[in-house]
Amino acid sequence: MQLKNKKALAFVENLLDLEMVKDLELFDDQGVKVSTHTYDVLKISIDELKRDYRSFTEAKQRVDFFAMTIGIIIHDLSKGSIRKTEEKFSHSQMMLKKPEYITKEADRVLKEIEEKLDVEINDAIRKNIIHIVLSHHGKWGKIQPNSKEAHIVHRADMYSAKYHRINPIGADKILELMAQGMQLEEISVKLNCTQGVIKDRLKRAKQELNFKNTKQLINYYKKNKKIPIGDNFFIQRVRETEKLKRMVDRKGFKNIMLENPLIPYFRDDEIFKKKELEKTEPSGKK
Repeated sequence: MQLKNKKALAFVENLLDLEMVKDLELFDDQGVKVSTHTYDVLKISIDELKRDYRSFTEAKQRVDFFAMTIGIIIHDLSKGSIRKTEEKFSHSQMMLKKPEYITKEADRVLKEIEEKLDVEINDAIRKNIIHIVLSHHGKWGKIQPNSKEAHIVHRADMYSAKYHRINPIGADKILELMAQGMQLEEISVKLNCTQGVIKDRLKRAKQELNFKNTKQLINYYKKNKKIPIGDNFFIQRVRETEKLKRMVDRKGFKNIMLENPLIPYFRDDEIFKKKELEKTEPSGKK
C-alpha cells in the first residue's frame, strides 16, 4: 500500500540532506550548535501541541504539521549562510532590517527541493512556511507571527534561546585553568567560548558564595576543588542544555529530526498541488 506521506517524507529527508541545512551543525551560538537549537525548537513545539490538544489527530485539525516542521528546519538557515558569505549583517539584524534576504533564501531552498522531487507545495502552505521563518523573532524582528504555526514556532524559539542556549561551561572549569595561571584570553580559546561567558560564570559563582573578587574564588576552588556555578535555576538550565546537546550528538541531527512524531500525519494530497494528468486516449479511433 502506498504511503500517504511518501512525497512529504521525501521532502523532509532531502531538505535535511541539503548543504545549507547540514551547515547548521558547523556553527554555534553560546556553545550550542544551531542544529541542536533547531531540534529543540521542534521538540518544544511538539510539547506545546501535546499540552494543548488531547491527541495529534485533534491537533492536526487546527495546525499544519508540515508547514510547522519545514518552517522550523529552515528558520535559522541564515545563521550559517551569513557566516559563510561573510555578510555584514548578523541573523538578528537581517530579521529586523533585511527580511527580504530571509525570504529569498527560504524560497530558494523550497524551490530546490521541489524541483528535485518534481512536486509543488500548495500556495497557502508555502506562504505559511516562509511566514514562519520571517516571523520567528516576533517583536525582535520586522515581521510578526500571524498564523497559529508561526506563533507556536516563535514561542518555542524564544524559550529555546533563553533557556537552552546556555553555554554549559561553569566557573569550576574556568577556575581550574585560572588556578594553573591561564589568563582570560587563553581560557576563552581553550574552552571555545567568549570572555563574556567567562565573566558571567565568575560573577554567578561570586554571588552564590558572597565573594567580592575573583582571587577569593580561586582560593576557594584550590581548597575545595569544586565551586557552585550559579543558582538552582541556572544549574537546571545548564543541565537541560547539556542533556539536549548529548542527545542530538548521539543520535545525529538528521536522525533525530526524522523521529518527529508529526510526520505520519502528513498527507501528500493536502500538501502538494495535483498535477494535471495528460490525456491518454488512443488516437485514430473511427
